[in-house]
Amino acid sequence: MSVKETVFFSGIIVGNGQRVECEIQAKKSTLGGVPPSAAAFSDYRVMDSEATRRLPDGDYEVLANEERIKVRRKGGYFLARP
Repeated sequence: MSVKETVFFSGIIVGNGQRVECEIQAKKSTLGGVPPSAAAFSDYRVMDSEATRRLPDGDYEVLANEERIKVRRKGGYFLARP
């Protein structure tokens, strides 16, 4: 049985000479069983805040949950990029 839940954790957005703390929302998936599987995280989302609203459009990296996620800020939104 697969269990999915929404989780929140702290992250840091870096790029364009900026370094801003942020909150990240993600989906956490685990497979049931004994022992349960390690958690997998997906669907990362940078939560809107006063600090993130001040960032100019451009390419950034989000450092969160021991991962480095490439994003692009465009028109006030963060979008995943390859």
